[in-house]
Amino acid sequence: MIRKLLIAAAALCLLGAKAPPSVDYRLGISAQGDAPPLAEVEIRFQGDADGETVLQLPDSFGHGKDLWRYISDIQVRGADVTAPDAAHRVLRHRPNARLTVRYRVQTAYPEGDPPGAEQNPYRGPILRPTWFALLGDMAFATPEGRDRQAARFRWGRLPKGWRAVSDLEHGALGRPMTVADVAESISVGGPAMEIVEIPSVPRLRIVRPPGTDHFPAALADEITKAVAAQRAFWNDPNQPYLVAMIPLTPKPGGGRSAGGTGRGDGFTLYATPGGRADELGWIIAHEHIHTWIPALVGHMPPGDREPEAYWLSEGFTDFFAIRAMVRGGLMSLDDAVIRLDEILTAYDRSPARTAPVARIVADFWKDGEVQMLPYRRGLLLALKWDEEIRRKTGGKADLDDVILRMRDHYRQFAPGQGPDVVTGLVSAAWVVAQIDLRPDIARYATGGAVVPLPETLFDKCLDAMVTVSPGFDSGFDHEASFAGKVVKGVRRRGPAWNSGLRDGMRLESWSFTPGDMTREVELTVRQARRNARPRTIRYWPYGDNDVESRKIQITPDLTREQLAACGRKLGGL
Repeated sequence: MIRKLLIAAAALCLLGAKAPPSVDYRLGISAQGDAPPLAEVEIRFQGDADGETVLQLPDSFGHGKDLWRYISDIQVRGADVTAPDAAHRVLRHRPNARLTVRYRVQTAYPEGDPPGAEQNPYRGPILRPTWFALLGDMAFATPEGRDRQAARFRWGRLPKGWRAVSDLEHGALGRPMTVADVAESISVGGPAMEIVEIPSVPRLRIVRPPGTDHFPAALADEITKAVAAQRAFWNDPNQPYLVAMIPLTPKPGGGRSAGGTGRGDGFTLYATPGGRADELGWIIAHEHIHTWIPALVGHMPPGDREPEAYWLSEGFTDFFAIRAMVRGGLMSLDDAVIRLDEILTAYDRSPARTAPVARIVADFWKDGEVQMLPYRRGLLLALKWDEEIRRKTGGKADLDDVILRMRDHYRQFAPGQGPDVVTGLVSAAWVVAQIDLRPDIARYATGGAVVPLPETLFDKCLDAMVTVSPGFDSGFDHEASFAGKVVKGVRRRGPAWNSGLRDGMRLESWSFTPGDMTREVELTVRQARRNARPRTIRYWPYGDNDVESRKIQITPDLTREQLAACGRKLGGL
């Protein structure tokens, strides 16, 4: 009896305990005349109970390193400060003392708008004389160990006539905010900042600096339709979302560049001039799915191990983005099949196709092919499992039911306490269709084996054909040759040799894509001797060994009614 009373008393104490105070952030902008402005950051929080709190300064994000270089004038009230290294400050204070930290953030782009060659400008904070765009990872310091603690945000002083918007304002819209959300945020502003709100899609905001022609007028409509279709699928109509459009300077030599960064409840879209609405709309369609995948279906592996599960968080996101766009009428059946086939072709041609997950973790930010591998691998696994679930259940369920089951199960737990995304997937697939995905995950997602596809998909309305053709062979060492602009490594009796290419020829120009069997290699060369005239060599890069290639296409001779049914099935209807 005494033991029960003690337990009850302890429970009452816990119920009466106050939650720790929030970590409060304030962001202002200080104009500097014609020079880029400075961001003014203030953080108020309660120090740790042991009298020592570690403050983590912005350090790295993507390929941006040493981001603390853009932080200056750090002032702390309520504590003594030491710096064990450039990325940290140790605050020593009275136990549980209230602390105030202030500092300034300067731009990483003093020379102008971010260059289009970067695609995703991760060098550091963007502060321009007439606008700013700050990723939380690059602007906000965080008290160590507080990721799950509640956070609040408000604007500080802005230059006269400036408007500003941030997804951190979503806390005032009823979305609980944490310190982790502050780091994963986007804040933008400037004079005459254009902020578009769509009455038919509540809490969707689209913002861009004024006077840019980087984003076509039709893009807002594309974004609106994609967001509406995805919210309908998840039955989550009021989730706030912010799209921030950031202009990039044109790429050297022309060409377009577009990319972006997901912010959980927002997205930063970067683009050079000339982008098409459908191209940019696809980027948003992918990123908006990240509102739910993985955030609301399971937690990712911690820290540097996060890329282990990118096949799910990115590959499944691509799959459900295509499905939602087909279902919402934003993508035709033909266009969806073309995109699926492009992904399959890129996967099959990739030199990194069989890389195990350990290499993805090690090289994700170092090798472009490795970086794209989990997107492609995960989408093909989603396509494979979607078909297997449909067949196993006689058409009563598909991967939609699995991902929604993951969401419903994960929401039963306290934040951060539910299963990881892979465990949640395995469990949901077994509950929905009694399919054990663990062997596939070990073989394909972890081990790197080539992902197989069924010969037919969606009740035989799509074919996944395997064809045999000559393998790609440039016939010479094209990497070394292009690097030095001198032909090297021509293989005797190979396709380049038979067309007249020889070692030592000087390369004037070339039209060449490694792995592309759909067009001829075209080289303009000149003999090494003096006064030699240039000549053009063309040939098909066919090798001596045959290789298998796969293609996804609509099954021939379907009736109009069958094609319509196929579109509904691909859209998950």
